[in-house]
Amino acid sequence: MSKFSLLQNNSNQYNRTSTSNVHEVSEEIAQLQGEVERLDLLTEAMWKLMKEKGLTDDDLIKSITEIDEARKAKKKALEDGEKQEADLCPYCHVPLQNNGKIADRCIYCGHEIINNPFKN
Repeated sequence: MSKFSLLQNNSNQYNRTSTSNVHEVSEEIAQLQGEVERLDLLTEAMWKLMKEKGLTDDDLIKSITEIDEARKAKKKALEDGEKQEADLCPYCHVPLQNNGKIADRCIYCGHEIINNPFKN
């Protein structure tokens, strides 16, 4: 097999791999765009309901500011080496493992735990 054939085979394989990677990334981007659109719709609907209940734009801005400041403080504390406190199982009081799920089971006692969906 000539050097040219080897180079051409390697080039073809590289192109197939690149095309496959581009396709995978494109699919992931489309999924993320769909998720952003869904969350945008959900947020708009929730804010509409809250306004109907009497909350104002100023209330929203105040809440956003408070949450943003709390997140920044938490991030800074973690960067400075402060350890994050683990949540305890309300049944057996053993620290829970953080797996990022909203609903989970305590690995020690088996009780179902509903976690705070807004906790990072």
